[in-house]
Amino acid sequence: MSSERGRLLSLQMVFALNAIGLAVWFPRIPDVKEALGLDVLTLAFCLFGMPAGTMLGFLIVGRIIARLGLRTTVVVGGSGFLVSFIAPALAWDAVSLGLALFLCGLTIATIEVSMNAKASQTERALGRRIMTRCHAFWSFGTMAGALIGGAFAERGIGFLAQQLVLQPIFAAATIFFALRLIADEIAEEIADEPARPVERERGFRLPEGALLAMCLVPIGALLIEGAMMEWSALLMREWKGAGPLVTALTFSLFALAMALARLSGDWLAERFGPRPVILGSGLAMAAGIAAFGLAPGLWASLPAALVVGAGCGNIYPLTMSMVGQLPAARPERNVATLALVAFTAFLIGPPLIGALAHLVGLPLALALLAPLGAAPLLLLPRQGRGRQPQ
Repeated sequence: MSSERGRLLSLQMVFALNAIGLAVWFPRIPDVKEALGLDVLTLAFCLFGMPAGTMLGFLIVGRIIARLGLRTTVVVGGSGFLVSFIAPALAWDAVSLGLALFLCGLTIATIEVSMNAKASQTERALGRRIMTRCHAFWSFGTMAGALIGGAFAERGIGFLAQQLVLQPIFAAATIFFALRLIADEIAEEIADEPARPVERERGFRLPEGALLAMCLVPIGALLIEGAMMEWSALLMREWKGAGPLVTALTFSLFALAMALARLSGDWLAERFGPRPVILGSGLAMAAGIAAFGLAPGLWASLPAALVVGAGCGNIYPLTMSMVGQLPAARPERNVATLALVAFTAFLIGPPLIGALAHLVGLPLALALLAPLGAAPLLLLPRQGRGRQPQ
């Protein structure tokens, strides 16, 4: 039992470290914007580089996992992404920033799919839900990372110095924990499933039926989550007059609410079924993002950020868990398909929000995302209740 708990904690720490390394960037976006002399529309297209790289990475990650296995892919992908995130700090203009973020996107695709597929594999081995708890650790990681980045900014430490100090530490810790994950072969044995032969990948194919519907469910949540990651700091600094530390605190409250929602997400899904949890989350997310965008000052922005986080928290991980249990030769193929389709939200988000901000201002641009909270109401297939992952 202690070995099982240790391996589960190691998986959760992989999620957390991935998020910490990413989130130290969010409070520094206004600093990079100012240092490179970017306007909001140019910044939007720079930010587009990361999801563009991620989408391309999703097309090849299946072959990497088939060749290396899940655990080794987590080791290599997790540490590789964190080290690559030094590159944006070396950018000297908009083009180099966009290219650096594109490189980061390529590497984050590998860890995004492999750690979620590993969580799905572990769920099957344990016979109980763990996905939202793993994503809770990811949210705790974003909260910690934003506070760390905000503290470095508050003390006037440059972005490059920050990245050179922090990212190698995060990468080494990821390797340490990833090597302690349950081996792929052992996971199959515990789940009483025969090890599946590695199949030759034939490239990405459009999902059909239930998988297609499930892939579309979390798009709105991911688009709003991406908006909070990439634009909340700019909103707080340039429209609300907040300092670097308060700016980081705003995103950290959003991440904290996501984490707390995810800690209870597995229990809520066991008790009520994943569908009602996802639907309620979508409504809360819609109300929260409208309030956050239109809030007249800091006193209203902070609680609104909490509501957005609580609403966003469980939509993606519960959908990921449900997709991981759909029929497939290998479950990581369904996970990769969901990630590829759902992550189009991050591809659409930067140019969409940047263009809206250019036309109507960033506060109203964020508020206009509220209708996306209704997406699960329209797309989510009816799902019966059940105590075990289906």
